[in-house]
Amino acid sequence: MSAEAAPRRAIWAMLILQVGIGAALIGMDLARPAPPSPADLFAPASVPQMRPYRPDLRPAPGTDGPQMRPMPARLEFGGEGARVTLTGQIAAGDAARFAALLEERGERPEVVALDSSGGVVSEALLIGRRIRALGAATEVGAGAVCLSACPYLLAGGGERRVAEGGLVGVHQHYFGENSLLPAFLAVEDVQRGQAEVMRYLDEMGVDPRLMMHGMETPAREIYMLDAARLAELRLSTEGG
Repeated sequence: MSAEAAPRRAIWAMLILQVGIGAALIGMDLARPAPPSPADLFAPASVPQMRPYRPDLRPAPGTDGPQMRPMPARLEFGGEGARVTLTGQIAAGDAARFAALLEERGERPEVVALDSSGGVVSEALLIGRRIRALGAATEVGAGAVCLSACPYLLAGGGERRVAEGGLVGVHQHYFGENSLLPAFLAVEDVQRGQAEVMRYLDEMGVDPRLMMHGMETPAREIYMLDAARLAELRLSTEGG
C-alpha cells in the first residue's frame, strides 16, 4: 500500500460513516411510529420513570386515567396581578410574545406557573432567562405538567417549586430546523445545542446532570423526575 493510499482510505471511511449517520437521522424522521393513545400515557411502564410522550395532550383536571384534553399548540398566557400562567406547547416566537406581555402588563410577576409539554428549546431558554431577570419564582402545580423543554422554564425561577401531583420530565431534543442535512452538520448542530443547554443549566444553578436523563430517553418517551431527584438536581429548591 502506498503512503498516500492509507490517508485516502481513512478519509473515505469517515465520509461513509457520516453518510450513514445522516441516513439514520433521515430514517428516524421519515419512519416515526404512530403516537401513543391517551390510555398508553397511564399504562404501566417497563421502567417506572418512563412514560410515552404526547405533546398534544394533557390529563383532564381531577382524573388519573386516560381522560385527556388538548394541549395548546403554543403558549397561552393568563393569571393576574403578581402571578402569570404559561400553558401549552412552546412554539417559535413565544419568547417575544412573553416579553410583549410583560411590557403590556407593566407589573413584575412574582410567580410564573407552568403547564407545558415542551417545544422549541431555544425559545424555552430565552423565556427562562427572562424569568430569571425578573427575579420571579416558578412552579408546577398539582395536575400540571412540565415536560421536554419546559424544565428549562422551571430552571429560570429564582425559587422553583413542584407540587405533589405535578409532573416534570425530560427526554432527547431536536436542536436543528431540518434533519435533511449532511450528517456532520446534523451531529455538529446537536452537539452545539447540548452545550448551550448545559451552559444554561449551570447559569441557572441547576445540575447539568439533568441532561443525562434527557439524552438517555428517546424523543417518543419521557423520563419522569420524582421529588427526590428534582431536589438532588436542584430543579426544585423546596427544602434545599
